[in-house]
Amino acid sequence: MNINVPNLIKSAVPESEGRNVQILSQNGPNHRDPNFLSDDFPRSPGKLYITAETDDFDPATIEDWRNEGFDVEYFSIESCKKYGYIDKIKSLSKEKMGPCDKFGIIAYGDAAAACLEHYHILDNNPEFKLGLLIAYYPTSIPDPKGRFPNSIVALAHLPAGEEIGVVKQSQMVGIQGKRRTTTKKVQKGLGTGGKLQLAFPSYTYDAESGFAEHDMEEYNRICAELAWSRSLSAARRAFGAGPDLEGILEQHVQSKYFAGNAEQTVSAFTVQKMPHATNIPTLTGGIGTDELNRFYSDFFVKPSSLKITLLSRTIGVDRVVDEMHVQFKHTEEIPWILPGVPATDKKVEILMVSIVGFKSGKLHHEHVYWDQASVLVQVGLLDPKLLSESAKELKVKKLPVVGRRAARRVIKGQDDTDEGEADNKLISGWAAQNGNKE
Repeated sequence: MNINVPNLIKSAVPESEGRNVQILSQNGPNHRDPNFLSDDFPRSPGKLYITAETDDFDPATIEDWRNEGFDVEYFSIESCKKYGYIDKIKSLSKEKMGPCDKFGIIAYGDAAAACLEHYHILDNNPEFKLGLLIAYYPTSIPDPKGRFPNSIVALAHLPAGEEIGVVKQSQMVGIQGKRRTTTKKVQKGLGTGGKLQLAFPSYTYDAESGFAEHDMEEYNRICAELAWSRSLSAARRAFGAGPDLEGILEQHVQSKYFAGNAEQTVSAFTVQKMPHATNIPTLTGGIGTDELNRFYSDFFVKPSSLKITLLSRTIGVDRVVDEMHVQFKHTEEIPWILPGVPATDKKVEILMVSIVGFKSGKLHHEHVYWDQASVLVQVGLLDPKLLSESAKELKVKKLPVVGRRAARRVIKGQDDTDEGEADNKLISGWAAQNGNKE
């Protein structure tokens, strides 16, 4: 038997401004669920509103979001003097949209503070059309213990060490109480990522307000790019699937390592930003399309014996990290691994980590890491037992490097249960403490 009582919730809890009651479940349509429709279903570009204090805002940020496939519109507090900023953000949900469409807001400074406080209240998103709210260095935040409505993917980026207002407002059913604001210093978040333990996702950065805007003196590239990755991840969760990064990467890997097609390899890189590829241990690679073409055409030698085994792959919203076992025979000079070293005819096995960053569905950068000391040991250019005078003065007995043992340990292990466990053979006294002979 089905019982349908119209307006039951409204009867129990009358609608009023500031009502903070959330319906956890009801017999209604689920078209707001981003997974409700197939990925093959045609969708309109996600609508993003970027907002800050003044009409003059960083054009590069707006362009970055457009390049990711979003329909972007900018407005400022300054432009809303006639009708009021809150009235403006209230009007966004009344814009003409399809039944399955939603919009997002990316706000900065005072605008971020206003949006956070407004949308922290459930009734201010009545039709659940706001699906994303990202706040960069807001001058105040709502109650850190209060969650945002489940319909909103919220995220806050806060400069560590700066003072910020914390707004708390007592509420009862149908009644909005007094609003109190206290000033607190933003403490550094946990670990290296700066994650804060608030009721809504938030992170701290070792930078000043303005760190994410390219045209500001406070711009900090490292912090801005980290915040960008987190923001893009939130946007993808709110609006649905993005580009197939793994498929794009595999095409690049095929042309780079197996087909030897330099033109196709370089075509995978974006031209909207300055792309680059860097092999970190040797600092070989290229910056920009011209250098990349030259590098992959003339210097990226692929040994005929090259064999690559993918050990693990981690796919993020704008980067892919590969852990690989690489082996080859050094039968010719390989400028990107051993520049200036003639063939030694030695076999080499190393572990290689590739971090590929994407922008606009194309490669923006590729950073490749490996243990160069291990390579030098294996080709006979570095003997751990041959010590420099400075090493002898420090009473070093042997250089703390290993050859192919490290790579083989990960791919083979000591037995069937091993997955690259350490043996600590280079640590003096380890074996003795475990009751074994060194």
